[in-house]
Amino acid sequence: MKKIFLAVFIFVSVNIVYAEECSRPVIFPLIAKPVNDTGMEYANYNWRDKAGANQAVYASYRIRENRTKKLIKKSFHASRDLYTDVYNDTGRYSFLSSKNYVVSVSDGEVLSTGRFYAGTYVVTVKHTTCDGRNFIIRYGELDKDSIKVKQGDKVKQGQVIGKPGFLQKKDVNGNIVPIDVIADKVVFMLHLEYFADISSDDVFSKAFSNNRYDRRSDIKDSLELLEEGYNNSFWEQAAK
Repeated sequence: MKKIFLAVFIFVSVNIVYAEECSRPVIFPLIAKPVNDTGMEYANYNWRDKAGANQAVYASYRIRENRTKKLIKKSFHASRDLYTDVYNDTGRYSFLSSKNYVVSVSDGEVLSTGRFYAGTYVVTVKHTTCDGRNFIIRYGELDKDSIKVKQGDKVKQGQVIGKPGFLQKKDVNGNIVPIDVIADKVVFMLHLEYFADISSDDVFSKAFSNNRYDRRSDIKDSLELLEEGYNNSFWEQAAK
């Protein structure tokens, strides 16, 4: 009887310790709530809306052109965009930066860093959670100078990866100007992509592939992961 009791006690104790150690398998990829959250100023671009419902969510419609500007591509948005800061467009862009930080949703390894869309950069991380899940996240549209990690680095949950950047182009005089995401505003954001298959480290797409997302076939909507992380980071239920 004592042996049975001891075995049960050990089993329960181990599971309690594990539960405590793995109470937050993933966290939100920002240290503060995005401004396109429920109840926020830009909630009409709510990151939680159903797929395709607005420009910030997964599967929203895109019309893109290639570098020659001769080929128009109709595709779907491969990300959930988290707006962090929205400034009035005053033309003083060198003084602007995001007040938010991008952090690792769980432990992982940096697969690559590099150029992304329109003057921004991307960090790609292969994640393994404490409850045994594996996936790849692309933390996109980052400010180049803010990036704190490099290829091959091991990252811990909550470790700062960098800061959100803003999409930009050059005007006829060679000056950097923002690309309109919201009219007459400069929008800093995290563009987050989720891949379910970790068997290949190559997540970079070939331009204008047959995939309507221009991504690998295992690209998935990150909503469930983001809502789980939101709950764990901000201690409340994500609004449905």
